[in-house]
Amino acid sequence: MQIITDAQSMARAIATALNPWLKHMLALRSIQLLEADIEIGELGPFIIVEPGDGLAAVETAAGIPIATNLVDGAAWPDPDFVPNWEWVRSDHGWREIVFVTSDAGGGAILFVPDREGIDPTLLAIIRAFADRDTAEQP
Repeated sequence: MQIITDAQSMARAIATALNPWLKHMLALRSIQLLEADIEIGELGPFIIVEPGDGLAAVETAAGIPIATNLVDGAAWPDPDFVPNWEWVRSDHGWREIVFVTSDAGGGAILFVPDREGIDPTLLAIIRAFADRDTAEQP
């Protein structure tokens, strides 16, 4: 798992990203934050999930429960479960998932590859809801 919390860790992630789409998206989000006069990490971390990262570790890094709804406590796979994310973008085999947990816009952004080796519960949640929640985002 790569956790990006500042300009230096973002620059390292962009420089070492092997996937062209991920590299592009990280650079785009960096530019958007700079244009809004927001420091990278000011609103929360960017997290690149990698094979072998467990759901609990991703939740801890994000500071947000992914498998439990913050409002009603419904947990995956309860049929009443609704994810906490604001929106999901699906592109080039990746999911960009945005969580907003404060009125100031704070939260976390996850980049999750939809492939073997990614936590099966995390992928199941994403796959169950992402197509319905996928939005055209910048």
